[in-house]
Amino acid sequence: MRVWSGITLFFFTQCAGTVYADVCPPDLQRTNHLTTRELHMRHPDPSLPIFMWRYRSLESDLYLVGSVHALKASLRPLPDQLEHAFRQSTHLAVEVDTTRTNPLDPAWINEHLFLPNDTFLTSLLNEARRKRLSCVLKQMNIDYASIRRFKPALAAMQISRARLSNLGYQAEWGTEQRFLRRAGNREVVELESPQEQLLLITDPSLAVQLEMFDESLVGHEEFSAELVSLMSAWLAGDDETIAQLFGNRKYHSSDYREFQYRLLNQRNVGFTQKIESYLASPGTYFVIVGAAHLGGSQGVVRLLDARGHKGHRVSSMGQVNP
Repeated sequence: MRVWSGITLFFFTQCAGTVYADVCPPDLQRTNHLTTRELHMRHPDPSLPIFMWRYRSLESDLYLVGSVHALKASLRPLPDQLEHAFRQSTHLAVEVDTTRTNPLDPAWINEHLFLPNDTFLTSLLNEARRKRLSCVLKQMNIDYASIRRFKPALAAMQISRARLSNLGYQAEWGTEQRFLRRAGNREVVELESPQEQLLLITDPSLAVQLEMFDESLVGHEEFSAELVSLMSAWLAGDDETIAQLFGNRKYHSSDYREFQYRLLNQRNVGFTQKIESYLASPGTYFVIVGAAHLGGSQGVVRLLDARGHKGHRVSSMGQVNP
């Protein structure tokens, strides 16, 4: 199975007009998908681990949480153990604080996220891609004019976000947002800047961005199946399966595999260094990163372990005491 990370998503005549398709390909016609209840029914065992590790040092207490950036409102509440740990925390660390009010500089956005003024998205697409784009935009009620100057990678992000929203998965119910809304007097710190995160997606070559774009336009059945696999693993606390799903790169080019290495493995090293700095600072830290960053031989948990920081995995039956 191919899995696009949710951040790693993805044309030859000059064309500034709308895209259009008479008939959608069969795999882009509507299909059913599993409901939240059906996902929960797959994992009834109450002793399953959850995506949280606890670390202690002489200076600090730290809870490391693996998140899903977009969730259904019905997938709540989150495990009690997360709530207990959050209540004890003095600091909230996230990849990027999406609630902060200082916007990105418009000139920076125009330079790094948009195509040149005389170039439009469809001018980079072959006929097959334009047809698939037309179908998905119509089904997701997206106006092509709103994305026509987006780089392919940014367009892929917007399309994937809309497809997730269509299935009920919203960023406002994602793990980070649920806790950022209740940060209160806690100090909110970022593991990276918004610019760093966006450049990871929009700076790769056009060929790599088109691979991301293709991933955002997979058939509905495949899109739903990938989502179900990821959500099932997350609900089961199965970090190794998530690492395997995201580590399966055999369908992609060598350049794309290098891009995914930077997106996951390289960032894992940076996250680990930041977490080490928190462990050396006074306070109780509640650290949230995407679940894909935690498992596997190059995941943050193993990297911390290699640096001498042994975490305790919390189960859904476990207690979180001060």
